[in-house]
Amino acid sequence: LEPTGPPDRTYKVVFAGDAAVGKSCFIHRFCKGVFAVNLGSTLGVDFQVKTIRIDMKNIALQLWDTAGQERFRSMTTNYFRRSDGVILVYDTTNERSFLNVRHWMDSIEGLSTKKIPIYICGNKVDLREEATM
Repeated sequence: LEPTGPPDRTYKVVFAGDAAVGKSCFIHRFCKGVFAVNLGSTLGVDFQVKTIRIDMKNIALQLWDTAGQERFRSMTTNYFRRSDGVILVYDTTNERSFLNVRHWMDSIEGLSTKKIPIYICGNKVDLREEATM
């Protein structure tokens, strides 16, 4: 069933991870249903909303897309404080992005005022022949 009416609950979910791991493409695909080939780098923070229906309730997911570049790190850290969860994305074809997962987790846990769930998502699994892991 498609959601109708206003949301019964809104959840703020922040996507984090190194630059170019596919956070924006993942969010775009989930929200719009199509894969966007040429999305540019996120500058600062962007977000999209996807409303889904679970147990006869409309749930709005605010999906916050943070920039992975170091120069935006101080700007994006505020978005973790009031989030309901974090999806930490790494690129399965880039070992460095996987090795940086621990750093991201430590940073997020240090910034949050409450214990929030952090999910780890390996992205670009369709490019296995290029995988370095």
